Amino acid sequence: MAKIEVEITSQREDGSWTWRAIGAREPKGTVDASLLTSDVTVGAQFLVETEHFIDGLVVSKVFERKQSSNKGEIIEIIGSGKTLDPVTTQLAKKKNRKSSKRAPSTKSGVSEKKDKKFSKKNIEGDNSQRKTPKAKKRKTQAEYPKTKRLKAKRHYRNKALKNLPDETTRIGEILLRNGLPGLRKAISDQNQIAKRDNEPEIPEELLLKLAEHIYPDLKTAEWLDRADAAIKGIETVDLRDIRSVIVASDNVQKNDDVRSLSEELKNGFTKRVETDQNKWLKEVISTLKEGRIVRALRLSSRPPKAGFPLPEDLLNDLAEATNSALTSDVSPSRWGTLIEAAAFSPIHDRVDPQGIPSNPDEELLKIIQKISKKLPSVSEKFDSLKV
Repeated sequence: MAKIEVEITSQREDGSWTWRAIGAREPKGTVDASLLTSDVTVGAQFLVETEHFIDGLVVSKVFERKQSSNKGEIIEIIGSGKTLDPVTTQLAKKKNRKSSKRAPSTKSGVSEKKDKKFSKKNIEGDNSQRKTPKAKKRKTQAEYPKTKRLKAKRHYRNKALKNLPDETTRIGEILLRNGLPGLRKAISDQNQIAKRDNEPEIPEELLLKLAEHIYPDLKTAEWLDRADAAIKGIETVDLRDIRSVIVASDNVQKNDDVRSLSEELKNGFTKRVETDQNKWLKEVISTLKEGRIVRALRLSSRPPKAGFPLPEDLLNDLAEATNSALTSDVSPSRWGTLIEAAAFSPIHDRVDPQGIPSNPDEELLKIIQKISKKLPSVSEKFDSLKV
């Protein structure tokens, strides 16, 4: 057991609250709403009593008001549930960072980054890290509407975790996040600390056997959540995501729910592919008739289902329109846009420009170099200009 001073940081959808140690940068875990007063708000500070279950702190008691303490944080590490002598880790005092923000570090020298692996917040996903800005697209690249990605809820997952015995809940959370390899690493990290401090180690073999017993049910529950989301979004969700759920059905336990959802998904996927392919063909044909050759080329390179071919007559029409548009009096910029789109389309082996710019600029030459393996004959024509 350990008493630490914490600050409430946010409220979750299930009514529980997240918390962090006072002075820490990241949330450390969650506390059940029933342990807090009804008027609790973000920023409120309390003295709490915690327990350690392999991969993080769990708040077991909240005192009515914050109490001062000069003692360091003591964490009791509970392993398999067997009767063992308490395993404790003494945390070192917090150090100030250059940025004036403080984060806890253990006396064993475990870094903040490593410590976050053991936090409940990290198990459930932490989106607080700053995202790297995406690189800007080249103007010559195709601009396609983004399809919706699969976003599964956690109905079956939470139900499966809730049905686990209390002493295995944390193991289940680690398994859902990082699988058996993640659990092995968590146990190994804990035991390294215990061994260095001459404390009893967690029984690894026993916990892994327990994990192997509960893992199949957890994987099945996770798949059911994804399958349910895929069926609800069968007309809008990215086909790659739906296909991945269908493939994953072979790796989960077969029960009535799995068989039913799997069959429904396969039927819905087949219909969706047929519908999308018809729409795709119609759009390629219409854009070509409208003289939007670049758009037609780019569409032709992205069929809804990989390997789905264009009809031969449409391929001929598209190649003829492309070659007619590639003339010597077209500006280098326009020429480059056309040839780059053609290089990645299914008519790339039918490209035979009527002419090439006599004075290509540097940008066009870069494009030609980029697509030289796709269109070697076109590249040779530009090489002849240098002679």
